[in-house]
Amino acid sequence: MSIGPAVSRLAAAAQRRRGAPSVTYLDYVLRFADTLLAAGLDVVGPKKTPLWAGVIDAETLSAPQEGVPPPPGVRESDRAVGGCNLYHDAVTLRVFRVLSAVSGKPEYAGAARQYIDFYLSHAVDEATGFLGWGEHLYYDFYRDEVAAERRWHELLEWTPPWAELWEVNAAATSRAIQALRYHYESDDGAALYNRHAAWGRAEHQASGGQPWIKHSGLFAYSFMFLHKQTGDRRWLAWSRAAGELYWKHRNVSTDLTPSCIGDAREEAQAASAGMTQLGYWLVKTYQLYPRETAIWTRAVALLKAYQRFFYDARRDGYLVSVSVDGSPRGEELARPWEISYGGTSLLSVGRIAAYFARTEKDPVFLEMARRIARIAKRTPAPDNVSIEGVGFALNLSLDLYDVTGEKAYLDEARSYVDSAVRKFWKPTPTGGLFVRQPYDRYYEAKVGAGDLLAGLLRLHMRQGASLKDPALYDWSF
Repeated sequence: MSIGPAVSRLAAAAQRRRGAPSVTYLDYVLRFADTLLAAGLDVVGPKKTPLWAGVIDAETLSAPQEGVPPPPGVRESDRAVGGCNLYHDAVTLRVFRVLSAVSGKPEYAGAARQYIDFYLSHAVDEATGFLGWGEHLYYDFYRDEVAAERRWHELLEWTPPWAELWEVNAAATSRAIQALRYHYESDDGAALYNRHAAWGRAEHQASGGQPWIKHSGLFAYSFMFLHKQTGDRRWLAWSRAAGELYWKHRNVSTDLTPSCIGDAREEAQAASAGMTQLGYWLVKTYQLYPRETAIWTRAVALLKAYQRFFYDARRDGYLVSVSVDGSPRGEELARPWEISYGGTSLLSVGRIAAYFARTEKDPVFLEMARRIARIAKRTPAPDNVSIEGVGFALNLSLDLYDVTGEKAYLDEARSYVDSAVRKFWKPTPTGGLFVRQPYDRYYEAKVGAGDLLAGLLRLHMRQGASLKDPALYDWSF
């Protein structure tokens, strides 16, 4: 076992004895940012770029090309070893922008803008306008091109940062959103879609591509964003169709939906926590264009259906899945710290509920968020807990503090931070990095370091900084 954590604790104790100031939450964010910009920029291959490495060896401060084992729950084919994926950095890019506002140092926001500008200019498919990002694609530093052998464009489970991209390059962002129509069977926005679209081919996809429920919400949000920016009602129609697709396939008695339309497998026909993701992106879609009250109605109904049928009061937990008629499909409860490909973390469900509690002012959602926070608090984290899990637990506590103002949630957030610093902070000559698992040697953007950074910055802002722009305090994911 590494002796790093013990050394860090001894150093901190010595610092306190000397009367030196302790390291603040903001200090960790600043040191991370300085290290990323000092050691994580793309300096390999023929072209030097302002992009940030998706994987960094915290001991050698290098961006390895290969040989880095994947963390638990992550497929090798979805990573960006030797390159970067802007979608993986979506939260960290926001952290850098807010960090400049908090610290008064413009270089962090400037670095984020340079990253986005380069990506929108160089990690783009000329035939379609797709960005080389998402579930599979990434920009390879060593070849200075998108790793096209990954073949498929697919959105990830964070809200696409379209607003930040639009601010830097509206034309490229517009084209990237319009390219989403290639996921569909035809240019009829009401057609069924494929979760995958082929990189390099400006053609519609055949059916049968597992149109999972989360993509419906991501597409609805994306098309509505484009409508809001351009006024083009074609994208309003596409957004409406994407947003109502799974609603049309729901069980009208329960408002539960299948997880995947047209997939005959039993688990795909059952309802899952993916319903909460759809509801989340639908309410964000409604917020872009509040005339669309039907979108809001569906979003609220989906989340309430999840609470009604998934919560097992006897065991104070949430079932992994239920049949669309509301009957249980087994006894397995969702585990808060388990985050892996193909599933929806219970902690993200808690954050979604907290968002609804803040925006909709409904006590049902507040109690749901409180309950999930309690489940996480009483459930011991595994030894190999991911940084994403701790980051989401931290942010859920802060979400609840923002809604309730209750000091207990601020104390809970501090406790998560203390644990995270012990387990994930890796000091370096340039400052330090947050690694992906306790006492690991690798930083990996895909697995949630940005979420932990966001929590640290939020905690600092709630305890000291006073900024006038309320948008700086919105850390919905």
